[in-house]
Amino acid sequence: MSESSYRNLMPVYPLIAQQIFDDYQVINGKCIDIGTGSGYLGIELAKITSLEMYFLDFDSDALHRARKNVVENELSNVVHFVEADVTSLPFADNFADLVISRGSLWFWQDQVKGLQEINRILKPGGIAFVGGGLGRYTPHTMRKRLKGRRREELEKKGHKGFLKGVELEELVRKTGIANCCLLSDAENEPGHWIEITKAKES
Repeated sequence: MSESSYRNLMPVYPLIAQQIFDDYQVINGKCIDIGTGSGYLGIELAKITSLEMYFLDFDSDALHRARKNVVENELSNVVHFVEADVTSLPFADNFADLVISRGSLWFWQDQVKGLQEINRILKPGGIAFVGGGLGRYTPHTMRKRLKGRRREELEKKGHKGFLKGVELEELVRKTGIANCCLLSDAENEPGHWIEITKAKES
């Protein structure tokens, strides 16, 4: 995503971060923000938790922007910047307590492998929240305005749109990951998010 696209979405990042906090209550431990881009979602989540943050992207320019934004926000969290591809994550098995990613899934070269890698690095009991919605807390008027703006951007670039609903269900099925489901931002909307809850060891 371009920097202008990230900036257009800036109002929703605190809202999505708050939703993640409220839903999962993961306050400590290691969190990886995959396809972090300019780092906005990870930054907002760091502000309201004590998570050790890993800002990960395969684009060195994106990581440079994320580093700059982290410095400007004066986070007190321990932070790391990792240049890597989601299909080959440089972390051991059972490493992360929480994995987040907004807007990057559709740009992965191998989405199945990427989700399998995320599941691999999750600790037992860990959570992944991956997708491209605007979050449940985003007001209807803001949601409508942002969706319209995003649709115009995609049409200009000749992009038909992102996977959602049945298409995401098929992607999840191909991964073979247990304890994996789709979440929607609102009732009667197709799912925009993939949630992975890694089973605890017995």
